[in-house]
Amino acid sequence: MNDAPSHESGSSPLDPHLYEKTQRATRLTMLGQIAGQVISLVVLAELYRMVDPVEFGLLGMFMPITLLVRSFGSLGMDIATVQKRGLTNEQATSLFWYQIITGVVLTIILAGLAPVLASFFDAKRLLPLGIVMSGTALLYNSYSQHKSLAEKKLYFGRLTLVRLLSLLISGGLAIGAAWYEFGVWALVIQQYAELIVLNIGFWMIEPWRPGKMAPFSEVKHLLHFSGFYTLSGLFFALGQNFDKIMLSFLMGSTQHGHEWIGYYTQAYNQMIRPVYLLTSPVTSAMLPALSHAKKHLEVFTQLTAGFYRMVGIMLAPCSVGMFLVGERLMMVLGGDEWMESGELLALMGPMILAQSWINISGTLMSAAGRTGMLAIGALGNMIVLAVACAVSYWRVGSDPTDLTLELAIVVTIATVLMSGPYLAFCFHFAGLSVRRVFLPMFPAIGASLLMGVVVWLVTATDDFFPEVVMLTMQVGVGVIAYSVFAMREVRWLWKQLRGGIEEDGHTLVE
Repeated sequence: MNDAPSHESGSSPLDPHLYEKTQRATRLTMLGQIAGQVISLVVLAELYRMVDPVEFGLLGMFMPITLLVRSFGSLGMDIATVQKRGLTNEQATSLFWYQIITGVVLTIILAGLAPVLASFFDAKRLLPLGIVMSGTALLYNSYSQHKSLAEKKLYFGRLTLVRLLSLLISGGLAIGAAWYEFGVWALVIQQYAELIVLNIGFWMIEPWRPGKMAPFSEVKHLLHFSGFYTLSGLFFALGQNFDKIMLSFLMGSTQHGHEWIGYYTQAYNQMIRPVYLLTSPVTSAMLPALSHAKKHLEVFTQLTAGFYRMVGIMLAPCSVGMFLVGERLMMVLGGDEWMESGELLALMGPMILAQSWINISGTLMSAAGRTGMLAIGALGNMIVLAVACAVSYWRVGSDPTDLTLELAIVVTIATVLMSGPYLAFCFHFAGLSVRRVFLPMFPAIGASLLMGVVVWLVTATDDFFPEVVMLTMQVGVGVIAYSVFAMREVRWLWKQLRGGIEEDGHTLVE
């Protein structure tokens, strides 16, 4: 596939309802994500009280390896499915079977790594855990093609419903297992239940079924595209999990180390939660929308600027807010036992906005057909984060308390400082005006900083109320302050999310 952006105006006609369809798709998925995050937080609050941090740490030792191996996942074929216009049934079938074969291979690799890691860490419990968790790689790949085809058709309402059901069912089963003191296996049951429900649901809502495979010559260009995307995914996965992998290797041989790995990984998971809350619906709508508009430069630019502005409006206050309330949030969710994790979460808070913009840039580059340059950018991202982790170890050594705190600080600083140059790199190679996309992103940052000052001043003396009351007060004051300081941005966002639902009495999607 040609690795250069194409914005010629004379090619395929632009869908006149693209803006409306994009708005509806983003809105539906965002509402689903909010509901899903509420469900997840309720489930986690129960699991934090029923499952020891050491158990979370044990799973946290294997999950980065699992995520790293799964970064090969669909080999980017799911992205190629959405990005490719005029995809034939034979091509879709070929991509499906390539993904299944990849899933089998990754499952075998993960199962083979389990005894190696168990022996290295001298942790016998890691052996059965790793072998069982290896099967998630195949389950993850089994629904990828159907999900991508449903996204291509903008079936976001149905996709959202399936995701919510998967969270409800898996969360209920995990809590039930934790009640019977299954420990870490309750967390494994949650992983499997969610993936199984997603498989059943996505296969039900997308009627396509694999048939005859296309000749290799007809899918070669798709594999070329997906290969660069997979390489970039591997670099991103390495960068974002380097700290967790390093903690496992340095601290994985003791129960005290397991405990701090649990604190760190759960703090990171809570930090990344709002990132996925917004970037998942945005990228789901962003890829098909930008893929349709990529040959129309003006529309492509407007859509891109709008997506980045939307993310900034919603996640800039989250970055500042998490820095202020992170410690209290973890204590409300899990009790005093998780206070150390809350300190780490507060330090990671400023990373939220930077990480979200970095995440959606992969979708931008894929839609523009610049997956080769995306891989180069991801490599730079990985190197910066690896150096940050090395600096942390060099500064404080392997003491669990000191190293986790140092990593939280240094990785956050590296991510924030790297985000600006990385975004400029992506905008340039996607053929966009860097200034035109950057400028709309700044008002939300300024309003969020002002909001942070107000929240800090109002809640500086917090010794008179219970933690949950103080958390509610901080969030409430923050919402009001941000709504005032970012009134223009909030009005713009509301207009984008509520407009263009119907035309002539018929829904524009589904």
